[in-house]
Amino acid sequence: MAYYSTAKIKELREENYRVRSLVLDCQVNAKPGQFVMVWLPRFDEKPMCVVNEDPLTISVAKVGPFTEKLFELKQGERLSFRGPYGNSFTLPEGAKKILLVGGGYGVAALNFLAKEAKSKGIETTMIVAARSKQDVILEKEFFDKGAKVFVSTDDGSAGFKGRAHQLAEKLFEEGNKFDCVYAVGPEKMMEAVARLCVEKKFPCQVSLERYMGCGVGLCGKCDAGGKIVCGDGPIVSGEQAFQLSEFGKTHRDTMGHKHNW
Repeated sequence: MAYYSTAKIKELREENYRVRSLVLDCQVNAKPGQFVMVWLPRFDEKPMCVVNEDPLTISVAKVGPFTEKLFELKQGERLSFRGPYGNSFTLPEGAKKILLVGGGYGVAALNFLAKEAKSKGIETTMIVAARSKQDVILEKEFFDKGAKVFVSTDDGSAGFKGRAHQLAEKLFEEGNKFDCVYAVGPEKMMEAVARLCVEKKFPCQVSLERYMGCGVGLCGKCDAGGKIVCGDGPIVSGEQAFQLSEFGKTHRDTMGHKHNW
């Protein structure tokens, strides 16, 4: 049974021209990598990653009708949600150094993990990848958490010119060793990072993304070719990801139909 909570929006933060963070006046018992199902009555419901658990914060990219409606909400208005759901990122026992790789608005999903790593005294390196300088988000957030931050942009307008996995490979070639690598973003980006980690023998975890109907493993709409993302994930190891028939090859539409990338 779904139990909804409702909270006031106490702060709106503009991260860039199309990404906004909503800070609610509540907290949730969540772990890094989990998500909540955000509900707009009489309209729709969508999964949103937990960017921070106390206070509950979600980051929204204006990419469709549902997120456009979220952008219409004002400070002081109420928002309903259920969850958190899904499994979470795990930090290896005794980990001393980790690498986070975020692409596009997937960067936001790693903010919570950086916070937990800092609380455990783990040295964190963060790659913030975007198409161009105007698309970069949360760079300062990761600096404030003590992370060493590198920016990569496809057009070279900020930081390293190239893709996220290319910058990760550069860090590896410079002799950097990591106890685990975490990637969130477009699936082709995560595939490239995971493949690189398998080659370099670095443990890796990625966050799968599919359209979700229920969020609790019942409807099957978010099948990823071997795992139900909301029920079995969204977090899987790089090795597990490559066992999925769809990873990096196909994606699904709102009805669950498969399409090639």
